Amino acid sequence: MRGAAISVDVGDRSLLRATVRAAPWLAGAAFALATIVVLYPGMYSFDAAYQIWQARTGEFSNQSPVVMTALWSLLIHATGNPASLFCLNIVMLWIGLVLCIESICERVLPRVALLAVLGLGPLLLVQMAHLLTDAHLAAVLVLASGFGARFLATTRRAPLYVCLALVIYASCVRHNAPLATLPFGAFIAIRAWRFSLRPSYKALVGAAVLVVVAVAIGFAADRMLVVRRVNMWPVIALWDLAAISVDRHVLLLPSFTHGKGMTVDELTQTGAFNVYENTLLFSKSHSGVRDGVDEPYPAERLREIFDAWVVAVVRHPLAYAHHRVRTFGLLLGRHRGDAQALAYFVDRAGYRGNPAYPGPIAPDAQAAIYRLAAALRPTWLFAALPYVVVNGLAFALAWSRQRQPEAQLALAIGGGALLYAAGYLPLAPAADLRYLTWTIVAAPIALAFAWRARIGASPFTTTHTA
Repeated sequence: MRGAAISVDVGDRSLLRATVRAAPWLAGAAFALATIVVLYPGMYSFDAAYQIWQARTGEFSNQSPVVMTALWSLLIHATGNPASLFCLNIVMLWIGLVLCIESICERVLPRVALLAVLGLGPLLLVQMAHLLTDAHLAAVLVLASGFGARFLATTRRAPLYVCLALVIYASCVRHNAPLATLPFGAFIAIRAWRFSLRPSYKALVGAAVLVVVAVAIGFAADRMLVVRRVNMWPVIALWDLAAISVDRHVLLLPSFTHGKGMTVDELTQTGAFNVYENTLLFSKSHSGVRDGVDEPYPAERLREIFDAWVVAVVRHPLAYAHHRVRTFGLLLGRHRGDAQALAYFVDRAGYRGNPAYPGPIAPDAQAAIYRLAAALRPTWLFAALPYVVVNGLAFALAWSRQRQPEAQLALAIGGGALLYAAGYLPLAPAADLRYLTWTIVAAPIALAFAWRARIGASPFTTTHTA
């Protein structure tokens, strides 16, 4: 009888352990399914519609790096459904979150509760509904973070290789993505490199190698796949020139970029110059301003635009700084009116014969989510600044425990999110909140890892030493 009791007790404990292990995965699967059902088929701006057309036709452009469009092309040809990328993003997001919370919490209920907090925020949901590189980058980096946590928690190196592959891919998704992934390169090098170098040297080498590899892969993909090449930097340069022109009340746009009769007053009176976004510059003036995308500028004209841009910044540094700081402040701040930059897209745009999008699965639930988002849009909950502050807090907490592995992962996540946000200070083409999707998604994850490092009693093994 005693043997039977012991057998039952052992069996009960095994069942309990299996339940504890399975609970976050079951919850994550349920949350992922609910997210897909409620937000399906996602939101498609003009940029997304254009990328779908490229994916369908193979007419790839370098307007944004080609790797996501190429992946989307594979998914569309395999499934016939443009929402397949949306589903993939959501699945990657929730797998990454489950892997993260398994390494942060040990008890079932806190794990499930933290999972809900990390993945079900209204702002996160409407940003992840976008079929844009911003949301795709965030999904890939959350999954990379999860595999980084799994590597720390086990003696196996396979999760590290997956993390590295995901980080390299993420570095190729957007032109500015390496800013978000540099700290991941440092983290991987510190945890995996067994040569006797100081951690700071390992971090520098790891970040540098990551950038070199990512640039090489991105360049190779561009050369193999891109059919139509455009230069996008003149769009930012001309917007900066228009801003400085308005500030100094002197037209600094090169004459060949606009029609006859263009004046500074026309830029302001027609709304062609808008402090929130650059696209109106190329659509609202009476005289017209060429963006150089549909009709590319020849090389000599590009040089003239670049020279005019540099000269304007050098001669009017305060006007340029005012424009850039203002744009960055609008990007971080509250989005309180329809005339301001977009907090999120609610659109399913068409483009050149693209098939109709699939219909929503749960239209009433989706409408309810967007009603909630509309109510929250003017508040600080739908602004980027609180998330930047949280990333900064996570970075500070983790820095004081930087020798701990979970603190190093927090530094990679939070540091990358802060670098990524800072990169928009000189180069933001608009103040749309979607540009900071990774910063928003990363904030609570980085804080959770930093707090875990702060309170100690880490669940991570210490097999991998710095």
